[in-house]
Amino acid sequence: MALFLRARVDESPLTMTAAAKGANYSTTQAGDFLSGRRVSEPAFVAALLRITVLDPRQRRALQADADRLLHAARNPQERREEHGGDSTLAGQLERVRAQQVETYERLTRALEQQADLQEAARNSAQLVMVLLSMINTLADRVRSLSTERDGLAGRAGDRRELEHTQRRLARALDQERRAKEELDRAREKQRQAEDLAARVQRRVDELTDELNRLRADEATAPDDAVPPPPGVTTSADPVGDDIDQALARATTVNDTDEETLRRITDELQDTAEGEAPRGVLALEDGRPAVVPDIQDNVPTNPSISELDARHEHAYNLGEAGEYRTAVELFAELIAASTRILGPDHPDTLDARHGHAVNLGKADDHRQAVQLLAALIADSTRALGSDHPDTLTARHNHAFHLGEAGDRREAARLLAEVATDRTRALGPNHPNTLTARHNHAANLGEAGDRREAARLFAELTTDRTRILGPSHPDTLTTRHEHAYNLGKAGDRREAALLLAELTTDRTRILGPNHPATLTTRHNHAFNLGRAGERREAAQLFAELIADRTRILGPNHPATLTTRHNHAFNLGEAGDHHEAAQLLAEVATDRTRILGPEHPNTLTTHRRQAHFARLASDPPPAR
Repeated sequence: MALFLRARVDESPLTMTAAAKGANYSTTQAGDFLSGRRVSEPAFVAALLRITVLDPRQRRALQADADRLLHAARNPQERREEHGGDSTLAGQLERVRAQQVETYERLTRALEQQADLQEAARNSAQLVMVLLSMINTLADRVRSLSTERDGLAGRAGDRRELEHTQRRLARALDQERRAKEELDRAREKQRQAEDLAARVQRRVDELTDELNRLRADEATAPDDAVPPPPGVTTSADPVGDDIDQALARATTVNDTDEETLRRITDELQDTAEGEAPRGVLALEDGRPAVVPDIQDNVPTNPSISELDARHEHAYNLGEAGEYRTAVELFAELIAASTRILGPDHPDTLDARHGHAVNLGKADDHRQAVQLLAALIADSTRALGSDHPDTLTARHNHAFHLGEAGDRREAARLLAEVATDRTRALGPNHPNTLTARHNHAANLGEAGDRREAARLFAELTTDRTRILGPSHPDTLTTRHEHAYNLGKAGDRREAALLLAELTTDRTRILGPNHPATLTTRHNHAFNLGRAGERREAAQLFAELIADRTRILGPNHPATLTTRHNHAFNLGEAGDHHEAAQLLAEVATDRTRILGPEHPNTLTTHRRQAHFARLASDPPPAR
């Protein structure tokens, strides 16, 4: 009877769990009936035929066969008399076949579990790739918002835009932290699913061997001991057929991950070996992953959790502009992390990096360079030369070396970092593009403006292709290209490019964004240097009004725009007006920046120059 019912399930696309549910019986009850541990109830037989055999005529014929088998199963005495009273052989064969069905059922379950666990591992691998991409995107967003926040800081006027940017930055930092946590979880789930799949494979091998042994035992019985029940066909490779059928069902259950993995967990709990996990945790995308019977993501050492929280706090303070406080916290964290985790642990190295970078942001570039040089050596030894953290330390070491004034050496080191990042991370990776950008920038500051402009032109093409034309990094590279062109002497071409960039930044970032205002300023500056002094003065006059409204009258950028407006008026021939305006700028710069500030002294010199021109009439021709 059990073989007959099992054949019906095998011929259908249903799993045992689905068949039990369709027949309105529990999995345990259906398992007992299908394995032969209990004689099937007539209602179960009728319900199973109804959901597995769709053709009514075939179902009626099979129902008649089932009734005869069910009668024989419920009246074993008649069966013994039919076979001449040889109850010993018949009983032995019946037990062998019952064991065979039960083993077959366990093998089928194990194969289904194996396929589902492999799918869970693939799901985790895909989630890892998605999260890595998300983390890169968030890193770009944090960098862009940090730049925007720094540009808005110190604004004396409306603080609403600065507060909005700070809120967005805090949210991006929190999202980046959560993405990294989910990445760690996905990697752990991937490892657990792969480990469990290996254990299930051992179980499959054991059950296959057991099934082969039982089939061999069945083959040694007399041919006429018990005839196969109606509807069950023989095969030259029954084990292979069993596995094919089980794999076909496994393909079906892969579409219903959550239900299947819960079934795996429940079934493996009942195994004698006790090797199965007992928990199911849903992944972020709703797909479940089987995990061992431990509470998820509980730190094994409370000190490690505390270190993580302290690192996050110090990092966020640095991103918020509290560089000195962040330096102090990172210094304390280095000592604690070295004691608890060891000096070569990635978290200890990461704390050292945070300490050095925040020192640099606090304008202590020389000290940052020394600390990062030491970190590079230790990170290379502990993590490897191509590890992303090692490459980041090298990049930031070169960056702060440039900020400390050694632009030529910084450019050389950044060229090497760009080459190594291209090899290790790929040419399209955001970090590779950043290294190329800073290499070109330092090369330009070292005096090679023409080469810098050429490199920025190439990077503009690549960033447009990879990030898109509206990405802030693409716009920044376009600005640097035009800026270096102007510094190299191509003032008219630079002015043309900056006019186009002003339009795009106004549309993408908004008219009040600091980067938009900077582009307008440099456009007017290059236009004046190209000989269009009158138009440049007009553009500077418009920019004065906007910078005063957005940044405030005392902001250094507002004072610079006022100076350049007056200077271009003077160069256009309005010497008297230029001298008057520069005198006002000199007064304000003395009050705000101090009398000895270089910009204050420059304004005084320009004012004196135009005052002399205004007092001296042009020579007669």
